[in-house]
Amino acid sequence: MSDTAALDQKFQELNNTTNTEEPSYASKVISFVTQTLILCLAIIIYYGFSGALLYSCKLAQSNILPTEIKCEPYTEYKPTIQEKQTNIFTDTFINPQNSMKLNFPHDKFNLSNKLLDMFRDYKNEPESNFLANYFISIAEALIQFFYLCMNFTLNMMNQLPEAVIVVFGIPIVSIISTIILIISNFYILFLWFANMKWFFKSNENNKHGAPKWEDVPLISFNFFIACCLVVTFLIIFFIAFGFFPFITSILSLYCGLSCLSYKSVLNGNNAGVFTVIQDVFKYYKVTIMFVFSVIVVSTAFAKLGPIPGIFSLITLGLIYFGLLGLSIYKPINKDHLSSITDYEQAIKKCNTSYIEKSKSWLEIIGLRGGGKNITKQLKDIHKKFIKSNSHM
Repeated sequence: MSDTAALDQKFQELNNTTNTEEPSYASKVISFVTQTLILCLAIIIYYGFSGALLYSCKLAQSNILPTEIKCEPYTEYKPTIQEKQTNIFTDTFINPQNSMKLNFPHDKFNLSNKLLDMFRDYKNEPESNFLANYFISIAEALIQFFYLCMNFTLNMMNQLPEAVIVVFGIPIVSIISTIILIISNFYILFLWFANMKWFFKSNENNKHGAPKWEDVPLISFNFFIACCLVVTFLIIFFIAFGFFPFITSILSLYCGLSCLSYKSVLNGNNAGVFTVIQDVFKYYKVTIMFVFSVIVVSTAFAKLGPIPGIFSLITLGLIYFGLLGLSIYKPINKDHLSSITDYEQAIKKCNTSYIEKSKSWLEIIGLRGGGKNITKQLKDIHKKFIKSNSHM
């Protein structure tokens, strides 16, 4: 028994010794290289998104996002937008300040929107259906809400120094986007009920030309169907309530990605979001390399120990002062610079020859306002009844 106990004790001591052994230096190097590569990839992704954000801020200053629901692409009325040149890649620390110039042409491509164009075309079809227009109205209102929020937020951020947008813009936008998404989930609840006015409309056109929407008569089968639809969609509301955050997230993502599809002109040359992303890595190379250097040094200290950490710090210092012949810390001169312009947002006007006045619920069902109100309809019914009796 004593021999067995002694063997168990030695086995336990051996096991403890094995568990407390430090990993080999080779495994430390592998861990250092792996973590450095992962962080390097994260830096590339982060500043790629920063470039896209910078592009979106300039887009917001141009004010060509579809924020006016009474204008194109929601309707056929074309907005009037002021031409605007925006500053980008500004030499902030040079007096007088100069910058490259970016502008967004007001052409057919930039003023169109695939999804909104599809909605508009359907609404103008002769056989446009009221139920489809109900869902389209909800989607359009949400899309306009997201574009309004993006246009306002990004234009406000455009007032910040450009370096702040590139370095700190992503966390700022992430916080604001979360707040906007939360608000949109309450907004869709309102839209679900507010747009039920479509249930009380009927397309009275002759199958040619634009649809002609009329309020359904109070005493009619269509009015009864409309009331049934209100009750039905009230029930559907409680069933589909959990899917609303998914819907708002999808539409928000669509609006955000669509901002990156706009074409632009940078210093007279055709450009796009990837042009600006590429130039962010070019003109903010020193900032990006500084962040990368901090990560490399801190990782070296954490994974390899103090001696390799100090060695990496000395190496980066030699590179920074140009003693090793590398130019990773040398800024690239910007070309085609000119005096900066103002940062005011372009003025947009929505001129429409006819805008239908929105109706309240009381007007829709005929309890208030002109047209087929309940009093007039009851009088008409009474007259018809008297007339029919007089012929008997």
